[in-house]
Amino acid sequence: MVSMIAMLFITNVQAQVNYGSPYSRFGIGDINRVNNPVFQSMGGLSIGMRDAFHINYLNPASYSSLDTLSFLMEGGAMSKISEWKTNDVSETSEYSSLGNFNIAFPVCSKFKMSMGLVPYSNVGYEITASQFLSGIGGVDYIYEGDGGINKFYIGGAVNVAKGLSVGVNANYLWGNIDIANYSTFPDSTYYFDTKVLSSTSVSDLTVDFGVQYEYYFGTDNQWRTVVGAVFSPSFDLSSTQERLVTQMKKGSGGAESINDTISYTPKNDGDITLPSSFGFGFVVEKKDRLKLGLDYKIQDWSSYKSFGISDSLKNSNQLSIGMEYVPEHNVLSRYYKKMKYRIGFRYSDTYLQLRNNQLTDYGISFGVGLPVMKSGSSLNLGVEFGKRGTTDDLLIKENYVKFTLGISIYERWFIQRKYH
Repeated sequence: MVSMIAMLFITNVQAQVNYGSPYSRFGIGDINRVNNPVFQSMGGLSIGMRDAFHINYLNPASYSSLDTLSFLMEGGAMSKISEWKTNDVSETSEYSSLGNFNIAFPVCSKFKMSMGLVPYSNVGYEITASQFLSGIGGVDYIYEGDGGINKFYIGGAVNVAKGLSVGVNANYLWGNIDIANYSTFPDSTYYFDTKVLSSTSVSDLTVDFGVQYEYYFGTDNQWRTVVGAVFSPSFDLSSTQERLVTQMKKGSGGAESINDTISYTPKNDGDITLPSSFGFGFVVEKKDRLKLGLDYKIQDWSSYKSFGISDSLKNSNQLSIGMEYVPEHNVLSRYYKKMKYRIGFRYSDTYLQLRNNQLTDYGISFGVGLPVMKSGSSLNLGVEFGKRGTTDDLLIKENYVKFTLGISIYERWFIQRKYH
């Protein structure tokens, strides 16, 4: 019976690794920052962004800026090309996925809502390390992981006073993370290889809070400042974990033959502690011409635990600076002068500290918004050039290019028709 359960479990976790990042081995994988090209091309700027033509799910307080008679729908995709380098070798990986799908609509003049689906984290890696042991010979250690966590949110925002808006997102997080660790003995016929499989399933609810305050100034109120803040409290995500340890032999071509089941732990219930986060930012803008802003975010990853075990993660922080510029916003202007040109910079100390190095991640981004004539809809493109990690102390450095594509559809739906 145990052998049958073991074989079913092995079949379950042998998914093809599509995402490729050795650093996704830690925590719950690589956390998705933002895949919407409007915000990504401005360095991830979002906390103070408030726009009637785009859905800013990163600060739910922004929903209240939507037009009372409008319906918004956005969708996008992302693609990332990475070069992974050590002091001796380099490899490349490519990954593409859904970036975001969101809708937003008014409930009444003061209360607006949004809902959508976005990826939360990705896991995908294949790592091999070798060691020579006296009397045994060479030992290969192979680490593989695959999966990730998705997020569906539904949120609302309300104007509580002149210029002041508050909002909340209720999030449902779910997904699976499958991990396989091998110890193989290629130089010996006397030792069986060992394989440890674990599959973790996550399914729970979280909430995010946001606030924004806008103030108009200048001649004819042409200028506006928006100050915002976001907060996500710590949550213990309900999780289950299944674990299997077997003796096996890895043959040529990767074929495996199982010799014995050492242990099997079926569906152990536990928690994954998702740490709290806080961020604040501001945007200064001139109507239909210019936006310039700054964000700062921190997250307490030192409190992260998975089934009671910490992962030696450090507190992370991120600084984002971004700008959007429209040369002319006039019906008679040439098309390229109505386009929105975006640029941004982002720097972060990540939650990864390996061999006394806290890894940094920084990038510069560019983007453009292509308006659909005679409507509020647009096509948005973004590209980011970034670097993460270091080759010091035998670590791995990632150089990457991230492309994002999105469409924003703006429709006037809630108009009461009058007939005479």
